[in-house]
Amino acid sequence: MDMRREDERWEHLAPGVARRRLPGWDATVGLVAGDRGLLLYDTGSTVREGAALRAEIGALLPGRRVTHVALSHSHFDHVLGTGAFPEAEVYGAVGLAELLLSGRQELRESAVRHGVGPADADEALGLLAAPGHAVSGNLTLDLGGRQVMLANVGPGHTPHDLALLVPGSPEVVFCGDLVEESGE
Repeated sequence: MDMRREDERWEHLAPGVARRRLPGWDATVGLVAGDRGLLLYDTGSTVREGAALRAEIGALLPGRRVTHVALSHSHFDHVLGTGAFPEAEVYGAVGLAELLLSGRQELRESAVRHGVGPADADEALGLLAAPGHAVSGNLTLDLGGRQVMLANVGPGHTPHDLALLVPGSPEVVFCGDLVEESGE
């Protein structure tokens, strides 16, 4: 990643690939940069957290914006920041869009039960757009000079899990909560 400024919150995993562990629920977001596109894997737990990510990414890569968002699964700490990226194309596993549209009350209750303020949860749900691109099987995206593969890995942590493979040396895989340390 051609960084204009180092940011200790972002761990660089490979050229053009970084991750950041978010406070609170210890979710990890991933960032992949191509010549023409930036893909963010997961968006955080609130619009405020998503907006902070957007600002950090803008500082790391001046003049660039997130063009693609891939959502690993339906839990609030991975999707409720999506409203901070209204210009991005949003991808999710087949069935995720329907779940986010029909399960908003359950998503809100889970967020509030885990400590998100009711007003923050309401704002995030009001701005949350369901994925416009449903991934069945594998889907390759071209970010310009870099291809990434989204993989619908089927039921795992949730019924609708989506992983991201970034080819290269080293290869990088983002997999949401399919692998996590918290044990929850």
